[in-house]
Amino acid sequence: MGLQGSLHDMAVADLVQHVCQDQKAAALSISHSGETAVLYFKGGQMVHAVLGNLEGEEVVYQTLAWIEGTFIVETGTKAPAVTIHRAWMDLLLEGAKRLDEDDSELNLIESDLFLNMENVSMAQKIEDILKELSTEVNGYEASMVVGMDGIHVAFHSRTKLDPELVGTQMTLLLKLVDTSITKMNAGEVSDNLVSTENSYLMMKYLSDKQYYVVVIADRKLANIGNLRLVVKLYTDRIAHVLKK
Repeated sequence: MGLQGSLHDMAVADLVQHVCQDQKAAALSISHSGETAVLYFKGGQMVHAVLGNLEGEEVVYQTLAWIEGTFIVETGTKAPAVTIHRAWMDLLLEGAKRLDEDDSELNLIESDLFLNMENVSMAQKIEDILKELSTEVNGYEASMVVGMDGIHVAFHSRTKLDPELVGTQMTLLLKLVDTSITKMNAGEVSDNLVSTENSYLMMKYLSDKQYYVVVIADRKLANIGNLRLVVKLYTDRIAHVLKK
């Protein structure tokens, strides 16, 4: 028998991320209110999902809303069909978007500090801090400060990235994680580390949780301990600038 437990201990989104990062063929069975959904994985991606007569992506979006129930992960199980063709991260982001639209308590917090962008000097100060941060992280690729409305305040990158796209996707992902943890009564999220095949993405809230910092680094070169420490130190500095 593989990994099993309660959704109180591990949210569906966390289970999907865990199985995908394991890179093995597997089946994740999730039982909730008399229903059982089965999500199938292959090579680090979700390839099929079934819930009763429903198949494909819609099954994933339904299960992401489940906070009560149990789960079982069985490795070595092959998918009987292929009904999903989107990357697992895209599925979670779309699921987060739908949950956000359905739950009135998850209305986006409006970011008023830089909405009118009158204080350019403050944004420049934050960008200078991000440039300094870049020298402290091995394998540094990019960093940014983002409001919980998905609008970025400052951005610095050594690679070609679209700051608007990154800000929107990271905000949806962070809100999904935050919502899952809140519903599990597991306390407040301090930071969130996402590991992909090529990169580490470290996200950390500023003290007021209206903004957060995200740092992207090459997985082959970065050190997680160093990354977490540097992000904490520089997040404190950025928060100090925003309060002025």
